[in-house]
Amino acid sequence: MSKPTLIFCPGAWYPSIAFDPLIELLPEYKTHTVAFPSIQQATTVQDLKPDIAAIRDLVERECDAGHDIVVVSHSWSGLPVNSALDGLSKKEGRLSGQKGGVVRLVFISAFIPDVGESLIGAFGGVPPDWYIRDEANGTVSARDPYTLFFHDVPGGEKWAETLRPHAWATKNSPATTAAYLRYPSSYLLCEDDRAIPLFVQELMVEKARSKGAVIETEKINTGHSPWLVSPEQVAAYVKKQVELSSA
Repeated sequence: MSKPTLIFCPGAWYPSIAFDPLIELLPEYKTHTVAFPSIQQATTVQDLKPDIAAIRDLVERECDAGHDIVVVSHSWSGLPVNSALDGLSKKEGRLSGQKGGVVRLVFISAFIPDVGESLIGAFGGVPPDWYIRDEANGTVSARDPYTLFFHDVPGGEKWAETLRPHAWATKNSPATTAAYLRYPSSYLLCEDDRAIPLFVQELMVEKARSKGAVIETEKINTGHSPWLVSPEQVAAYVKKQVELSSA
């Protein structure tokens, strides 16, 4: 039996190369990293639809090839990920004669939105005070990204320089479905996260569980980008989740 394909979905502002240090430790797997339009073409994106389509296109391609798929979602990408996977589970694929499909979701300090909830809505309708809007270009950036996302990362200042403006519209665009209610999921809680504090991560998980989600959790003592701090530990975690998906 072939190993599942891993599809990595980076958070807001992060480039598509963000997961490369982790992917290098997972050579036995076929991998893809989503290049989100809301980051790559930030000034033109008006809602979550292009980001949802970017995920879905990759997943459908692997489904058509007959592969099992594990989707790894970081931070903001929980919004488009949870809106992109309708009808793409392996179980649903079997019913339609398709061999492949999504078998597990892995969240890393990721948002788990209600249907109809946007990221700003999850913050109570008020943007974080560290958001810097560029209204003329329709984008938003993070103030002091090193402190927020990379304070414990070796070479974190360099990683902070790789971030790019993000389409403001995607912060107010609501999630359309809730994949976490239909797929077995795992959540890596980041204990020293300064962008999404641990208690917020835990609240989202508990809220999802109260709705019927099956989410297993583990903790790691890092900030917002754990695979850049302890790549071997996160690689082992991902491998364990892949094994669970095959059990």
